[in-house]
Amino acid sequence: MYLVFDIGGSSNKYALIEKDKIVEKFSSKQEKNMEDLLKFFEDKINFFAKSHKIDGIGFSSPGTVDSSTGNIYGKSAVEFITEYNFALEIKNKFNLQVAIENDANCAALAEIFYGKVDKNYLAFLIIGSGIGGSITKNGKIIKGNSLEAGEFGYMLLKNEDGNFDNFSKLATLPNIRRKMIKKYGIDESTYLIFDKYMQKKEPYFTEVDQMFTYLAMGIYNIFYTVNPEKIYLGGAISSDERFVREIKNKLNTGIFRSIDIDISPVSFFNDNNLYGAYANLKQSIKEKRLLK
Repeated sequence: MYLVFDIGGSSNKYALIEKDKIVEKFSSKQEKNMEDLLKFFEDKINFFAKSHKIDGIGFSSPGTVDSSTGNIYGKSAVEFITEYNFALEIKNKFNLQVAIENDANCAALAEIFYGKVDKNYLAFLIIGSGIGGSITKNGKIIKGNSLEAGEFGYMLLKNEDGNFDNFSKLATLPNIRRKMIKKYGIDESTYLIFDKYMQKKEPYFTEVDQMFTYLAMGIYNIFYTVNPEKIYLGGAISSDERFVREIKNKLNTGIFRSIDIDISPVSFFNDNNLYGAYANLKQSIKEKRLLK
């Protein structure tokens, strides 16, 4: 039995996996600091170890993850994630096999090992609190010189004020929600905002339509810079067929029509990161590249 964690901007998901299938999965609100997050991991491991033989721990984490050391760098939706090497701490405290990988890379690994991949050169666009990404070729993650290849969320675009902003801030529903609060005093969930966009209600339609334009810009840029055979969309929102359809519709307008790219949601939607943390753990055990 393996225990895997998916660390997110707003929540931590975790699951028990056996024989390549999730047996049980859970979710809890994200902690406020590294001390509490480490305690959360320790408490869950202790709890499950009482009733299961835990053979290893896998982590899917935001940030620039050095999977060989467990260190995390850069910026992410969890600001304190870089403060401490929690994966190595868990490995040393529990004497378990531990592996950690970037969350978008985990989403890609899940698709490669357990999905229905039929192409060799792929890009993954993971849409959540921010935007993550991954590039793979022949089943292997391309990490780049500083481990940041595929970090599409850092892509710079011009916002409606003519200033530069990153892709994550311009093309995600949580950021549209923040904009709605600031600009209109409307405080509603991302689900309601999207539903009202689909109903063409204003100002929801204008703001979300602009978000889809930015998403199309990002995909257009990925197509011409990475030039993958296929782009997979991940994150919880990828399970909403309407969302995927709206992206495809936007890509069929104006300048975006010049690209011809196969776009599909990932196979396990919001569970891809969990399956990917497991895939990374199993491969790390096989290739003897666990944390030491």
